[in-house]
Amino acid sequence: TFVPRAGYTGTLVLPYTGTNSNGSTFEGEVQITVSPTYSSTHFNDMGPYSNQERAAVEFLYDLGVTRGISSTEYGPELPILRGDFAVMVYNAFGMTPSGSFQIFNDVPSNARYAQAINTLYSRGIVSGVGNGDFAPSANVSRQDAICMIQRALRAVGQSAPDGAYSALSSYSDAGYVSDYAKGAMALAVQRGYLPTSGNYLNPGDPLTRIDMADILHRVLTY
Repeated sequence: TFVPRAGYTGTLVLPYTGTNSNGSTFEGEVQITVSPTYSSTHFNDMGPYSNQERAAVEFLYDLGVTRGISSTEYGPELPILRGDFAVMVYNAFGMTPSGSFQIFNDVPSNARYAQAINTLYSRGIVSGVGNGDFAPSANVSRQDAICMIQRALRAVGQSAPDGAYSALSSYSDAGYVSDYAKGAMALAVQRGYLPTSGNYLNPGDPLTRIDMADILHRVLTY
């Protein structure tokens, strides 16, 4: 299986040595050409978006990490809710159930996102909003999403140290990044995880479905 890094296009050459049934060997090569995704296979509302964004949605859809808001629409500009994002992170990192039966008052055990939230909480990836609540129906901000992803990377044994704060200094709204999120946001900027608009990080803005796909695609193929 070959998975190209997010945004990559071009041709790769993989040399190999094969062995015949009589024990003799031969040389060869495999050429893999990666082309832009010009259209979406599954959704009809992805036309205005970049090749990388369309590829991200297709990648996560094929992995079973995300789905559309209908059979034909993805809803790229809609915000992601905290409960839904927990499910996406849970699926993206291939986690298995763990944690208590019910941790938060507002996450009943039969909720579709309960298993994901409880597992992520038990692994230190998510936390509540106070008073024993998780607020699964609230929007997740861009900086909070990046913090969750950093913790998820660490939880599955991948290196995800805090980035250098200086990585944020060139952005006009760097001062709006919360103290608790600076290390994670700096890491995201340094590794190219975070799609930005112009010279802005927009840390407190709700994470949209298209940016969620773009971020997770970059993270999973880094």
